[in-house]
Amino acid sequence: MKVFVGTSGWQYSHWKGKFYPQNLKPEDFLSFYSKQFPSVEVNSSFYHFIRKETFEKWREKISDKNFVFALKLHRLFTHLRKLKLKKEDEKLLEEFLKNASFLKENLGPFLIQFPPSFKNKEGLWNFIKLFKKISKKIFKKMPRIALEVRNQGLINEEILELFKKEKVAFVISDSLQWPTKIVKTTDFVYLRFHGKPELFVSPYSREELKKYAMEIRRLKPRFLYAYFNNDARGYAIDNAKEFKELLA
Repeated sequence: MKVFVGTSGWQYSHWKGKFYPQNLKPEDFLSFYSKQFPSVEVNSSFYHFIRKETFEKWREKISDKNFVFALKLHRLFTHLRKLKLKKEDEKLLEEFLKNASFLKENLGPFLIQFPPSFKNKEGLWNFIKLFKKISKKIFKKMPRIALEVRNQGLINEEILELFKKEKVAFVISDSLQWPTKIVKTTDFVYLRFHGKPELFVSPYSREELKKYAMEIRRLKPRFLYAYFNNDARGYAIDNAKEFKELLA
């Protein structure tokens, strides 16, 4: 099993003194981060359409050439349009993927996050087909896709079978706010630690992380992508380091 553990984002000034040296410039955060972790989940792409020049700069900054960026899909498609895309939206999706291709071999999975209100199962699979259709035009090899479903009504055996058929990962999402299931639907597992009981804040105990490490070993994926989103007080750093050690 190849393991990619990191945090959800790295551009946090409040990590200075806890993780980043106090005198480190923000433009050097990624270079420093990539010496400590093999991967990062990009959250900024959820809010902004990132230019190809930015992706190229990121590639230049990373210290480890095997470093992987997991890229979160922009919320326009999932939260604002709710997958009901017009032609101009499809063009934006194609542009998003084209720009992402400038990460080259450092591009990891695409994370597609759905809001708790989303329950359009048919729309979901039509979107995945469109996503794959556009991807085939851009990438030599189909990129990995992970879906984070936050509606309990969409989590059942029928939909998990569809995940397996489409070879996309069901995101194992740890929090008290959203439902989840510890399953493997393709050759990789995508795991997100959001913090509990307090979302984005609470740390995880070693015992909690040990249990997850055991579950991952039971699932036996070829690849694991695990990211800590409890960044508000910097716990994501310590938890990611500890989880990486437990999986070594």
